[in-house]
Amino acid sequence: MTVSQPGITSGVSPRPIQTPSIPEAIVQRVIQMIGEGVWRAGDQLPPQRTLARQLGVSMASLREALQTLQGMGVVELRHGQGTFVCHNPTQIVERCLNLAILLDREMMEDFFDARRAIEGGLAYLAAKRATAEGDERLARLVEGMKEAVETGDDTRFEELDVAFHRLIAEMSQSEILQYLGSTLFETLEDFIRIVPHTPNGWQRHDHVCAAIRSRDPDRSQKAMHDLVDATAAYIHFLQSNENGN
Repeated sequence: MTVSQPGITSGVSPRPIQTPSIPEAIVQRVIQMIGEGVWRAGDQLPPQRTLARQLGVSMASLREALQTLQGMGVVELRHGQGTFVCHNPTQIVERCLNLAILLDREMMEDFFDARRAIEGGLAYLAAKRATAEGDERLARLVEGMKEAVETGDDTRFEELDVAFHRLIAEMSQSEILQYLGSTLFETLEDFIRIVPHTPNGWQRHDHVCAAIRSRDPDRSQKAMHDLVDATAAYIHFLQSNENGN
């Protein structure tokens, strides 16, 4: 007998996972079910013990997967209430599916290597050559990104993200690096508009901003590398899910 719960589609239960019971497989299955319309914006997922039993996975694996899904902005874990699908899951699912269209895996590696080399150098020089005006402009962009995350305004976040990276290039005052990065930034703009955003993504941008404002070139370069590497790890995770690995 299926018991209908608020926000849960009556008579529908997830199919047990046949692949290894790992968090990545759970993430893939939940995203798939949201994409198929089994759960919609605002719906409540079954209680964790019930969901773990339906999927045939351990509670530990399920909790790790739900934390990942929350970080991706797909679900929201409400203490004492349960797990709910966020307000814009369809957009996130579409972005995950479109990610491979933008760049294949080999090109993706080249893309991130280029970002580390060029944007790391731009951040290094920005810390050496920044002005007080540039500092303030950069700080305003980061504050705007934080507000965009809090209000769920993805379009605004994307605009500010692009502006953030272009401003650092401007602050570097390096015509050569800016020239080398011109094509990179065109791809980066497309990438930012497709890649799913995480709720704490603005914080890594804040770390770069703080390092530049402290006039520490090495720290600024490392902060930019950390930002790029975190994004790369996240995208590789999404790609492995999409390919069923």
